[in-house]
Amino acid sequence: MNKFPTVNYIGNKHKIADWIVDKMPIKGGTVLDLFSGGCSVSYAFKKANYSVISNDVLFSNFVLAKSIIENNFVQLNKSTYEINISVKEIEDKKKEFQFLSNKVYYSYEVDELANLVLISKKIKNEYEKFIFLALLRRAMIRKIPYSRMNVKWEEIQKFRDEEYSYKKYKRYRHYHNIKFIDHINLNLNEYNSAVFNANKECIALNKDALECVKEIAKVDIVYMDPPYPSTMNNYSDFYGPYDLLFQKDLNKCLDLTNKKTFLENFGSIIYEVAKKTKYIAISLNNKSFPSCESMVELLNTFSSEIKIHTKKHTYKVTGKKNKNSNYEILIVAKMKGVE
Repeated sequence: MNKFPTVNYIGNKHKIADWIVDKMPIKGGTVLDLFSGGCSVSYAFKKANYSVISNDVLFSNFVLAKSIIENNFVQLNKSTYEINISVKEIEDKKKEFQFLSNKVYYSYEVDELANLVLISKKIKNEYEKFIFLALLRRAMIRKIPYSRMNVKWEEIQKFRDEEYSYKKYKRYRHYHNIKFIDHINLNLNEYNSAVFNANKECIALNKDALECVKEIAKVDIVYMDPPYPSTMNNYSDFYGPYDLLFQKDLNKCLDLTNKKTFLENFGSIIYEVAKKTKYIAISLNNKSFPSCESMVELLNTFSSEIKIHTKKHTYKVTGKKNKNSNYEILIVAKMKGVE
């Protein structure tokens, strides 16, 4: 039985992904997951026999989609990444990664990262490369307290002190201090086991949401779970350092993090999406901004019917004292002209 792998993604909907898919107005067809993030909903769509277009502007999320959504067959063999890199190559590459040194990882760990990035560039098979990159992403996040790369260096050092961690949490948290390659090896089987053939064409894209919608052909459903304005939506800061390892531009997307401009900017996406699909499905929760009522108002112009589904769901954010207990909302809108 294929199982979604552990990805350490804030706001991950893995526990309710099957519920989301179950509420879709049609079974099968083509679905665009426009803000695929940690790919748990894309994965549930794939398992439910949809043809999936999994899109996200962050490269760190794109590598997940390439490895377990678009990829149907290829698994990664450990011998594939047992590649020797010269000391000179590592020395040259690590100069590009000094923004991480003693800010996110210790300097000797940056040396290891340089080696692993160089190894990734030498892996010839596309999907083997992306599984390796997905495993590297997981390793980088696993080594960081709170699973966020924007934690202050003082905090990172403190919580990577295993004695301190044990005194405070009664846990040593050894996983913060093992090598990146050891994390990769530990998780290799889990990620390989997540690969399966859906007998449907699935595609991974790495585009800004608005750009993506304008470029794709028509689909049956567009599912959206955008980064709503909140204190825990800064995904570019959470995972952006990974993207920067591969010289990816973190400023190429439409801004949806600002409360003042969210409705206008998201409205421009809805306007384009409505031209390309029969149904729009939007996830949010009762504590989101904007409100469910505001989102329905945005959709009213384009829809002939709107259904609202709710489910109790608790988001757990590591390092936050108050665990938000709330309920998930799924808005499903049928576009005008659809029979």
